[in-house]
Amino acid sequence: MLAATLDVKTGESRKFHLAQFERDDHNNPALLAVEGKPLVAFYSRHDPDDALRIRVSSRPTDIADWGPEQVFHFNGMTCYAQVHALGEELHLFTRVDETRWGYARSPDWAQTWTPAHDFLRFDTDQQVYMATALLPDGKTMRVAISGHPKEYEKKPLHDVWACVVDLQSGNVTLPSSGKVIANLRDGRGLPLDHPDLELVEKTPNDRTVNVMDVSDGPVFEIAFTSKIKDDHSNRDAQYNVVAFRDGGWHRETVAPAGDRFGYIHAGFYVGGMAFPDRTPGGQVYITREEGGLWSLERRDRDSSGRWQPKVLIAPQPTRLTRPWAVTNPAPGLAVTCLALERYADDSYFDTLSHLVAAGVDTDG
Repeated sequence: MLAATLDVKTGESRKFHLAQFERDDHNNPALLAVEGKPLVAFYSRHDPDDALRIRVSSRPTDIADWGPEQVFHFNGMTCYAQVHALGEELHLFTRVDETRWGYARSPDWAQTWTPAHDFLRFDTDQQVYMATALLPDGKTMRVAISGHPKEYEKKPLHDVWACVVDLQSGNVTLPSSGKVIANLRDGRGLPLDHPDLELVEKTPNDRTVNVMDVSDGPVFEIAFTSKIKDDHSNRDAQYNVVAFRDGGWHRETVAPAGDRFGYIHAGFYVGGMAFPDRTPGGQVYITREEGGLWSLERRDRDSSGRWQPKVLIAPQPTRLTRPWAVTNPAPGLAVTCLALERYADDSYFDTLSHLVAAGVDTDG
């Protein structure tokens, strides 16, 4: 586990070794960086234990020195931490035992924590994925959820759901009606199961989906991938956006996603979608494969509803994956993604990649 900084003017990078685990590409940390505040890192192993680890830097935005590792238990195997700050409060979410998402709150910037409890608990026997985004008001969090795209268990879930959380009041509401369905602070109505949430994409019976990102702009948008429902191929893989416009949810196909996604043909492990920082709506970054070559693009929705491409990294043989929008983008630095030198076709262990970046003002 590494924390790192990059000086975009000089190209100088610095790294700090936070922890050492097995080489599993799911062991990805969450790093909270707020100006004037110490950095906070959250990390887990990929399901071997129930410990979520936390370290706080000694000085604001400085990776040179960190406090000792704290261990937080969620009563189940954890991975995929997500955290949002509201003043001194930290709101922490992490997946627990694959089908639950746990929640805990710190009132004092990771010094102490409330007891953990479940935010989501889905009636399924496959993994549940959740994407969140904090809006510019600093308190409203959008949430999008889907099940695992694979079909091999008895109770798979292949639809997309949404809700909105007011971190200040704790109220969890449905996006279209504003109806309060639970409260994050006092636990009323929790945990939530999928019938409690707003169904925004009812997937056709012959397809499966995987949530990728949720927008933080004025339009509530959810990015997701879809394909023909089987566990052995990526047939007819597509990138999609479903958006709340004119009082309802509208799904549109953005682009074909390509034939390859990673270590299994049936999963969505290498492609990716991400909304630009505070996008006005109708914009999304994607990495996609075509003819054995990978590119990074921004797709813009025109007045007719078509998603027009702008190539940011030209097609190349190195696999590109998981675009990530830069907060407060600068010229030449609006989005990053991973270039994969090594990603075995039968495993997600011992992978190797490096970070590449692009702006919207240049091609490549």
